[in-house]
Amino acid sequence: MVGFKALALPVTSDVAPRCTIGGRAKLPSEIDVPRCRKCSAQLLLFLQFDIDCAWCLPFVAESHLAVFMCPQCNEIPSFEFPTGQLPAQYWDKNEGHFFAVMSKPSSMESVRHAEPILVTKELQFEPMAQDGHAPDTIRVGGNPFWLQGSERFVCTCGSEMAFVAQIAENFEFEKQVNAPEQPDSFSSNAYCLFLGNEVYIFACPEQCNSRSVWITVQG
Repeated sequence: MVGFKALALPVTSDVAPRCTIGGRAKLPSEIDVPRCRKCSAQLLLFLQFDIDCAWCLPFVAESHLAVFMCPQCNEIPSFEFPTGQLPAQYWDKNEGHFFAVMSKPSSMESVRHAEPILVTKELQFEPMAQDGHAPDTIRVGGNPFWLQGSERFVCTCGSEMAFVAQIAENFEFEKQVNAPEQPDSFSSNAYCLFLGNEVYIFACPEQCNSRSVWITVQG
């Protein structure tokens, strides 16, 4: 099955949308977005979206994925864990400059303040014509297109991590005019995730924890 392509569109409603680049994060009330463990800056929401049942992903429909990264520490996730089963609470054992969560729809939510850095875009999704390399794209579902060798990960609970989304190499997250430039970005007008590498997002299909999300990069 092929995946779905995200269309980044201007926000036209006064109601904060649920699927966005930037904007106001919708998170379970009990979860606080941490500060970067490297520089103490508040982590920045890069994107968020609800899992649509049309994508045929093995997660509870309408679960909400949100991905944050430090606006100052633009670095790759350099995990030392080998491909295979991940250690207990692996989500807390990264370098601390990014944060990801997939919460079930039953969670009590709160809407968080939007940092004045990225231009907020609403994400809408349309089917892709085919699998394969998709430059300049955020895609969900389907099969990951690996730039290098394929990777496989197993959650602490024993479930094989399922592919959620792929963000193309050098994908631009447009910044607001008065926002500072991102360190080590390839653009003076945009931010990027993890130095602009190809980003692969996986999550535990059992959703054993709202933090059981795994991010790896290739480039």
